[in-house]
Amino acid sequence: MTPEETEGAERPKAVTIIGRLWLVLAVLFFCKAVVNLAIWMVLKPDAPNLVREALANAPKLSFARPLLSHITAVITAQALWWVFVGVAAVGLLRLRPWARLAIQGVCGLLLVYLLGAETFWAAVWPTLPSQNARVVALGTSYRALALVAALSAGAAVGAGLIWMIVLLRTARVRAAFQDELPYSRPVG
Repeated sequence: MTPEETEGAERPKAVTIIGRLWLVLAVLFFCKAVVNLAIWMVLKPDAPNLVREALANAPKLSFARPLLSHITAVITAQALWWVFVGVAAVGLLRLRPWARLAIQGVCGLLLVYLLGAETFWAAVWPTLPSQNARVVALGTSYRALALVAALSAGAAVGAGLIWMIVLLRTARVRAAFQDELPYSRPVG
């Protein structure tokens, strides 16, 4: 589609909302990754001590040592991921067919990530030592409430991701993304 055809095409409201939401999130999380990278560069000379102290307080998280030793690469990958999401969101707002599939893929990957993070949280949270005397005084009810709150928030985000995938697969939305390129037309 040319830009003139895209402007004349009727963009479904769901596409506008999803595209703008992902664009805002991509910009915010990209900025967060850049700030994290800057902070890590400042802290990098002291990194071995920071990692050692963090893992000393929570020995069950010792598997995180390799992740923390390559944190610069991890944060850079996060920044690049959010650049991709931002480009896909702009493509979605411009009704590019590839962007609808890309955003569905982003939602699917984030669902898998969310499921893993929620499982990890549910397994590790109850075993972490408490660092605050007030929290210790509240006992296990606080920890259980915090776990339920975190899992509920994750479930809400997961439901939103599933809803986005469902909306992007509706016939009305798919029709708005019909490709008008010559090679996509049937011959004959």
